[in-house]
Amino acid sequence: MGERPFLSSPLNGTKGLDAGRWVAPAEMLGRWAAAGRIGHAYLFVGPAGMGKRAAAGQLARLLNCERLDAGRPCGQCHACVLMTRNMHPEVLVITPSGATLKLEQVREAHQTLLLRPAVGRRRVGIFEHADRLTIPAANALLSVLEDPPAYAVLVLLAENGQAVLPTIRSRCHVLDFRPWPEGMLAARLEQETSAVPPRLAAALAQGNPGMALRLTRGDDLLAGRVRVERFLEETLSGASLNAYGLAADLESYTRDRQGTLDFLDVLQLCLRDLLVWRIAANPQLLINRDRMGWIAALACRHQPARLLRALSAAAYVRDAVRQNVLRRLCLDLLILRVVEGD
Repeated sequence: MGERPFLSSPLNGTKGLDAGRWVAPAEMLGRWAAAGRIGHAYLFVGPAGMGKRAAAGQLARLLNCERLDAGRPCGQCHACVLMTRNMHPEVLVITPSGATLKLEQVREAHQTLLLRPAVGRRRVGIFEHADRLTIPAANALLSVLEDPPAYAVLVLLAENGQAVLPTIRSRCHVLDFRPWPEGMLAARLEQETSAVPPRLAAALAQGNPGMALRLTRGDDLLAGRVRVERFLEETLSGASLNAYGLAADLESYTRDRQGTLDFLDVLQLCLRDLLVWRIAANPQLLINRDRMGWIAALACRHQPARLLRALSAAAYVRDAVRQNVLRRLCLDLLILRVVEGD
């Protein structure tokens, strides 16, 4: 699988930035591999953008690289090159068929994983969105985990670990992909070519390295913030507005599920800053520090309880979108709750 070096490589130049208390999951896997402590099944849990897929690719390299260098994949051998191109025969990636991972997919993967490796040391089966397994598929996967193939390592990726059956979780080594410390993420971003100041990108990303990379590479998340600001000015005022037209406009603008989640992420950050400013008026506590003027002007027009209800509404709707509730219905609900303050 293709590597994203930012997410899968150890951190450099981060001395004094909580490095002693926090270790990137991909680096932790490297330490376990060097100590010969790789298990047969892992569950990587964390939001999108936290590097779960990159870490799974790093694990596949650790298990199959032909010339490990100090416990790290060389990146140049035939096996590493094949994995970078997503062409290694021992690495199997199973993605949902439609909205879910289905029974037939798990059965087919199991038959492949049972085969002895042909060109590498270990087969690696990566199940993306394991929190979307159907019940029959989950039961089939549980049977695989109860009697794991001798030459295989299974890696399950999930945004919502609680949606994975407890019996599956109990048979996996669970690795939580938690937000990076802001200082460490900013230091790492300084090694990238950036269209946004690293410190600002780290603050806006809230410890999410995938989002931070998108910001530094000129992603439209910052442009989306302008859209969010306009949305808040229109809805928080409580004035009459064309809710139907606004929902239709947002549905078109956000394009798909991920675009809607991105919009809601930025919306929550802006609402959080409005609430913080309304209560404390401290610039150091803001995430959108470069928008302090706008935040101060809008926050002073609304009571904390009003802003808190809007923030709760955004969080509620985001959860609904993650659970694949119809996007338009979610956007209608968002506008209704923010406008009415319920």
